[in-house]
Amino acid sequence: MSALRHRTGRFLVVVALLWVAWEVYLAVSAARRLDAALAAELDRGGVVNVAVTLGFAPEDFHIRVFQTHGIVSGVRGTTVLLNRVPASDVRRIARYYWVERIQRS
Repeated sequence: MSALRHRTGRFLVVVALLWVAWEVYLAVSAARRLDAALAAELDRGGVVNVAVTLGFAPEDFHIRVFQTHGIVSGVRGTTVLLNRVPASDVRRIARYYWVERIQRS
């Protein structure tokens, strides 16, 4: 482990550990963001219509990101309505740290 003796090696190990911790946080918190009924439905696959609630009013950036996953049909306050979202993409959306809740619309 001579790499750990060098400052750069220690830095890279710390960065790698932080990255792994961030990915674990996203995976754990994503499950909490999904409505229980929706999570059960996602296991069957297909496409769903969802309401994605943010902690703030969505901006153009957020709308564009959501458009890569489905059809944005509207915005109500802090909630973006998405239609025809593949089940696998709903789980990807739940990993965005700025998403607070996803439920069926």
